[in-house]
Amino acid sequence: MAAWKDFLLREGYENLSEAKKYAEELSNDDPEDEPYRSLYKARENYKTVKKVLKKFADKRHADEDLQFLWAALELKLGINYTSTEEQGTGEEHLQKCLEKMEDFKLTLKGTGIYLEALNNMGILLTGRRKPDEALEYFKQAELLYIDFKNVIGGAPWMVDEFLSPPRDDMDKLEFERATHLESTYTHTLFYFAQVYQHLGQADVSAQYCHFTLQRQLDSHNLDSLDWSLQAATLSQYYMTERDFTMSRHCLASAEVIFEQAEANNVNCPDEMKEKINQAKADIQRCWIKYGLGLLEYSKEKQLEELASQSEGEEGETDKRSGSAASGTQSNASTSTSGQATSNADSSQNEGSVSSTSTPRNVENDQIKQDDSEASQPEDNSNAESQNTEATGTNENEGESQNVAESNQNVEKSVLDSEQRRKIEREKQVHERFNLEVTSHEEKVTDKPLPNFEEARVVFLLIKKWIEGAKEFYKFDYHCPDYVSIVQDHSLSFKFLSYFEPDLERQCKMHKRRIDMLSEVLKELSIQHYLLVCRQLMFEIADTYSAMYDLKLAIMEASGEGSRPTPHHVKKLNSLTSESIKYYQDYLNTLKGGKPVYPDEFPVNDVRPGLVAMFCMGRLFSKFLTGDVQTRLLNIKKSKDCYQFIVDYCKRNPSAATLVESELDICKEMVQLLPAKMEKIRLQSEI
Repeated sequence: MAAWKDFLLREGYENLSEAKKYAEELSNDDPEDEPYRSLYKARENYKTVKKVLKKFADKRHADEDLQFLWAALELKLGINYTSTEEQGTGEEHLQKCLEKMEDFKLTLKGTGIYLEALNNMGILLTGRRKPDEALEYFKQAELLYIDFKNVIGGAPWMVDEFLSPPRDDMDKLEFERATHLESTYTHTLFYFAQVYQHLGQADVSAQYCHFTLQRQLDSHNLDSLDWSLQAATLSQYYMTERDFTMSRHCLASAEVIFEQAEANNVNCPDEMKEKINQAKADIQRCWIKYGLGLLEYSKEKQLEELASQSEGEEGETDKRSGSAASGTQSNASTSTSGQATSNADSSQNEGSVSSTSTPRNVENDQIKQDDSEASQPEDNSNAESQNTEATGTNENEGESQNVAESNQNVEKSVLDSEQRRKIEREKQVHERFNLEVTSHEEKVTDKPLPNFEEARVVFLLIKKWIEGAKEFYKFDYHCPDYVSIVQDHSLSFKFLSYFEPDLERQCKMHKRRIDMLSEVLKELSIQHYLLVCRQLMFEIADTYSAMYDLKLAIMEASGEGSRPTPHHVKKLNSLTSESIKYYQDYLNTLKGGKPVYPDEFPVNDVRPGLVAMFCMGRLFSKFLTGDVQTRLLNIKKSKDCYQFIVDYCKRNPSAATLVESELDICKEMVQLLPAKMEKIRLQSEI
């Protein structure tokens, strides 16, 4: 027996087993003030074994099995250093592992080590915010898996096999190897999903996430709670892509698997119950987003259909009005067409002559050149020079050809690798998970909502999901989440109001939105929840403005638009004042505690801030008043708002693109309003 193997049996395997226990079990219970205590102890054990083995590894004819063990130790140390946030040293060990296994990466003993090293290099680079580099390692891992399955077959050794005593239960061992390989590859797909998300390729990320969930489901080796949350999250991607069928399927699948997790943890510890309750609430929140998305999409579809019908009617009108002149245009077209055809024929004939004469001229030039060369005296030196040049040219051509062939081979290799990856992905594509989810899918439609009755059904489901989510996300313990749920509730009323034909009932829906948002805003500290408060202020202001438009429409429909009653005037002016108040409250938060606005708003507040100012400008002009001075004052305030936007965009030209349409109106109003004010003054003096 080799000396290094004897060392392992005597004490090495014991040290390695202890290291594994420290790294995988005891590290979970490390105190907060020493979070890496167990990992440091595991590292010392790995280093102790490596130090003893080094004397054997330095020999000229090192045992091949020792190379696998050495690579496994480098991998473990690389993972260890990465886990303790020492990425530089961790990367060094992982690179050494890859170098050690380069010649063995497609073998039964080497593939498992190489595959895990590639995954961990990808994880490390993702943590360093280098997703492009990480992606290359994950691509290598995917190709290695594909090539091993196609070329070698079976399952490679697991990394821990090199760090523990040999086993005799080969049947069980083979099963574990196969399971471990598939699990490792599933992790590779999961890492793909994450890195593509970092790269902003949401569609590819969703595809890999779907592959991951599919494989976990098929393997029957999954964390039910985690799987259900991942499936619910995936549904949000499909929802934003307006694929409501797949979005609903993912949510229904999430519910089915969650129910299994819930049933398996009836008598679980309080900590686990907390996780289950939170997962249930999170799935319900995803259902809320699904319902809101469906309402919004249905609204968009109806608006598109109305616009299409309007365009069709205009087209019919244009067609009828243009039919009288069609005869004259037809004659003109015929004349023009004939002339164009004649010109084309002439041009074609000229082209034929030109193409025929060209070879003949070249041939004559070649005859003259041959005659000229024949008449010149022979010059050996020139001939040798020409031969040398010809030889050099041939050599250069040969080198260029070799380079071109090399580039083609590289391109072919890349193409082949991409083709292999594409084929593997196509094998994994199944649009639906292998689950019976019909009963859950039938609870809500996946089709556009045509009318108020069907929209109300979805609205009531949203309300039910909101109540369920609030059971966990309470204001006192999860304030930001609670506020977000209330905002979703407000949004559901907003979308439903579009389908409601009764304007009075629309007003009541908006009033309900204001009540729920205002109630939350009163309870929030603007110092601690500034961003949330800004959102609420803006939404409340916008809702008051919408109510003004509805009340005005109701008044005009009743025939009282030309002479509004004092009650109507008071109501409309009150809505205008409230809307301005909340827009102003929002804008005041942008002052940063100072009495004036800054020269430049924070990047994310530029458009909202300027839009709020624009809306205030419009609202000041909506006040109904018989007093001339008050009317002039409101028009001046309106002009000041528009002027603010114009001046801001002059100081900050980049802002102009964010409010392009609003800016054009502002420039126009800044010119028109002074004249309007002067006209009102003159009329009041008469």
